Amino acid sequence: MIIGSGMLARAFAHPFAGSRESCVYAAGVSNSNCSDQREFDRERDRLMIAMEQHRLVDLFLYFGTCSANGSLNSPYVQHKIRMEKIVAEHPRYLILRLPQTAGKTENPHTLLNYIFTRIIRSERFQIWKNARRNIIDVDDVVRIAVGLALEEGVRRECINVANFSDYSMSDVVAIMEKVVGKKAIFDSLNKGDTYPIDTLRIDRVARRCGVVFGSDYLEPVIIKYYEFRAYEEISFS
Repeated sequence: MIIGSGMLARAFAHPFAGSRESCVYAAGVSNSNCSDQREFDRERDRLMIAMEQHRLVDLFLYFGTCSANGSLNSPYVQHKIRMEKIVAEHPRYLILRLPQTAGKTENPHTLLNYIFTRIIRSERFQIWKNARRNIIDVDDVVRIAVGLALEEGVRRECINVANFSDYSMSDVVAIMEKVVGKKAIFDSLNKGDTYPIDTLRIDRVARRCGVVFGSDYLEPVIIKYYEFRAYEEISFS
């Protein structure tokens, strides 16, 4: 059972959709800048209904945010932590905390979609030069999740599923410029920070599943999701 219709839900459909013993909860607030309590309340209510309906499944999989490891000032992060506490009441839960996730999505609020759109439209934007971001391909999230949940049978844990490295915002923009073939117009502000993400728990399973993180990981991921999209945007504009 898959609950949701976005990028994560689609990515997890193949390994999990036909299973009556698993519930993958991939719905809810998708904008990390959201501060609308009504949106948070709707997700809470929907989550609690899903947990009640799927109380007896062998796996209830929920996606948290790796930002919970950093600053807790954001209403979105506080909301996700509250949702994790609710999920942890399920007898067979597994919470996977994710960083910025790259994939095929129309969501304009993702970091990579935002940068891509600004560059394609030649629109000025701002980056925080002290900020670093952890980015992982959604397909690698699925591989690691399958390794943990289906192959190893991990339950009742909250695990960071993230890249072993993070990237400066200037590096992310530079790679997107290269892939799109246009220069970005941006102002670099002396702001931002980073927070460590402990990935030791997934080190072994990532390697076993063939997921290789390294200094050259990000560029192929951006090429995968944005090269042809850039060609279409530029060709038909």
